[in-house]
Parts: sequence; C-alpha cells; structure tokens
Amino acid sequence: MRRLLPQSVIARVFVALTTAIVLINFSSLFFYVVFHDETAVAAAASQAGDQIIVMKRLIERARRENQDELIERLSSPLMNLRLTPTPIVEQSDNQFASQVVLDKLQKEFPMGTDIRVDSRIDLRGFQGGADPGAQPGGIFQFFQKGGQRVLALHDGVPAIDAALFNISIKTPDMTNEWFNARVVLNLGEPKGEYAPFVWLIALSIIIGGVAWWGVHKATKPLSVFASAAERLGVDVNAEPLPEAGPSEVVRAAHAFNTMQMRIKRFIRDRTQMLAAISHDLRTPITRLRLRAEFVDDDRQRMKMLSDLDEMEAMIGATLTFARDDAATEKGESVDVAAIVAAVCSDQRAAGRDVTYTGPDSLGFIARDLALKRAIYNFIDNAVKYGKCARVTLSASTTELVILIDDDGPGIPLSDRERVFAPFIRLESSRSRETGGAGLGLTIARNAVRSMGGDVELFNRPEGGLRVRVTLPIAQEEMLAAAE
Repeated sequence: MRRLLPQSVIARVFVALTTAIVLINFSSLFFYVVFHDETAVAAAASQAGDQIIVMKRLIERARRENQDELIERLSSPLMNLRLTPTPIVEQSDNQFASQVVLDKLQKEFPMGTDIRVDSRIDLRGFQGGADPGAQPGGIFQFFQKGGQRVLALHDGVPAIDAALFNISIKTPDMTNEWFNARVVLNLGEPKGEYAPFVWLIALSIIIGGVAWWGVHKATKPLSVFASAAERLGVDVNAEPLPEAGPSEVVRAAHAFNTMQMRIKRFIRDRTQMLAAISHDLRTPITRLRLRAEFVDDDRQRMKMLSDLDEMEAMIGATLTFARDDAATEKGESVDVAAIVAAVCSDQRAAGRDVTYTGPDSLGFIARDLALKRAIYNFIDNAVKYGKCARVTLSASTTELVILIDDDGPGIPLSDRERVFAPFIRLESSRSRETGGAGLGLTIARNAVRSMGGDVELFNRPEGGLRVRVTLPIAQEEMLAAAE
C-alpha cells in the first residue's frame, strides 16, 4: 500500500479528498436508487391529499341539492369521485404514502370523521387484468411492460410510474353515504437510465478540479520552503522568506528566517574569531622570523624559516577556508569553457603536463571566483601527486561535468571521503615538501557545493585518480533567483 501511495503531499491530500467525494456521491446515488420511488410516492401522496381537500372545500360551498351533480362534474379519469353506500376501502393500510394522505385529511375534516386510505396496488393488475377496485367501465387497467409498472387509462394514454390512492371518507353528518375517491398521480416520465451516473461523474470532475486547486493552493507554502532551504544550502546570504499569508505560514517563515539569521551570525562570529587569531599569531611569527635571522648556523636558520613559512601558509589557508569568500559571491553568467581552458593554459605555462579537451565556449551561471579556485585546486593536486592532469569538459541537458584525470597512485576507497576533511593529508602519497595545509580539496569541494554541485573521486582501471565535478544546469535558475 505504501508503494501505491503517491509521494508528494499535494497528491496524497488530493487522493484522500477525491476518495471522500466519490464515496459521498456514490452513497447519495445508492440512497437515490433505493429510496427514489418511496420519495416520489410520498410527494404524490401529499399532492393527493391536497387535491381531496380542494374538492371537499368546493363541494361544501355548493348547495346540498347540487353537491351530487358537482361531484359528478369534478370526477375525471385521474380523479374518480363517487358517493356510495359502502366504502371502497375496508381498512387503511400501513403504507407510508397512505399515512401522509391520512395526516393531511385528518387536519381538514372535523373530529369524528372516518377516513380510510389505501395506496396499495393489487399485484394481480400487473398481469393485464382490470383493477378489482375500479368502477364498472374499466377506467383503470394495469399491465407489465419492460419490467416497469404501467397504468393505462380508458383512452389508452399510458401513465408510467403512477401512484394510485383509494380514499373513503364519512363525516358525522353523512348517515348512509361514503365519499369515495380514486386519485391517480403520474410520478413523472422516466428519465434516461444513465442520467444520474452522468451527473455524478460530471459533479465529481468539477469537485475534483476545485479540490485540486484548493490543495495546490494550501500546499504551495511547502514548495516555497523547499526552494528556500535549497537556496540557503547554496547561499547563506540569500534573501529571507516573505512573512505573509496564513498564520501557520507566517510562523514557519519567521522560524526559517530566524534560523538563517543565526547561521549567518555563527559564520560571521567564527570568521571574526579566526581572523583575530590569525592576526595575533602573525605578530609572534614575525618576531620569531627576526630572531631566526640572527642564528649563526645556516642550516638551522633555514629550517626555522621554513617552519615559519609553513605556519604562515597554514594560517592563511585556515583564514581563507573560514572566511569562504566564494560562498558570498554572487552568481553571474560566465564562460566555463574559457575559465577551465585558462587555468589549464596557466599550468602549461608553468611547465606542467596539463591538457584540456572540451568546447571552446560554454555559457553558465556560476560564481567566477569559486569556480576558478576549485578547478585550480583540483588540477594542482593532480599535477603534484599524479604528475599530470587531463581535463575534460562536457555538458548535458541536466548537468555540466568536469573530469580531471592523473597518473598517480590513486586514493584507497576508505580514504576518498576523509581526504576532503580539513587538515587531512594522506601520508602515503603526500608530504610536507609538497606544500599546503591539507585544505585544498576542502576549499575546492565547498566552492563546488556552494553552486549546488558536488565532487566525486574514482580510481581509474588503467591507473590514476579521476576527479568528477558536476554542476546542475537547473542551478542556473536558483542562482538567478538568489541574486
């Protein structure tokens, strides 16, 4: 079930809402199918009661000698009225429709009135025979047609899904007569068999579209926060999130901005502390250098000066790493091919074995200083510890790839991540004579990651180390937005 569920929040919420909507609509359809006939008959029963009440009031207004004639004139195939010595309804049934008619009539007629209502239809009438309760002359006739209940009148006009009510009334002032009425009400012509399903599907599509829009609107802040987190990982000095919208979104945006501010403050405090330490250390190193100049032993003097130079180099590299100027640099449109080719050309001019393979020009949004520093450090390490550097630049629709291959001993698998840690130098292939403080790869990878990319190390099957630098093409838009 977990594999079947969608991964995004918006899709999961939409699936939940859509499922609820479908269940509600199909439940409504179920109740419609089950209780449609009962509801229609109940509505017809209420109408039948109203018609009898209207007839009663009309008859009451007429003179007693004219009432029989009026009853005859008001009688019709759909409302057969008769005054008879015996009731056509022996006893009221317990149908809901009959109870609706009975309640209406009891409110209209005086106390003591005997009212009987029967809304049942003799099933024998469905076989084509005349309705047993019909008056002579066969006004009503029932038959089965296509599985539907069909009532035909004497003139042959069909009344499909008709409701039939037999009503007998005897008021206290009626001694030997019963007022009988047979009311036939058409429940409506049958609509298309699939009409409810069509409306259900159309309504579900409309509600689903509105639900998708609402869910997308409600979950949009999550996408904003995800983009802000990615932007913060690339540029700690990115613009803060706007604190606007619903209270929950405002609160989350405020917490995110507070976190970003604290990170910036921490980095600034660390940089200031290291800068102060660097400044304080340079003073005693300078004094030691002056004192070393007065050492008579040339060999010892040169060793002391070499150690002091190394200490100064370590302090400078540490300060550069802590300051991380590349992380605060703005992204701009640069020619990556020109930058890589220029670094390779400078290395060749210095007498090193460095080659470049790739396009002459390749535009990209990147941090110029960070990219140059990273490429230089990778090539410098390849030349120092692998004797040469073969640089290849390529680009696809999703990423830009820079490969630096050398002919050195490579790096064991267990050390490929550790070599990026600050001040780590692999003694098996590196020594103090090569220079550096163990921060070159750390600074280079931080520079690449500041542009949303990453660095991987591989030992080539034919020997030597391969450095693979990847920069995502999509990062172009993120850096432009960060500006």
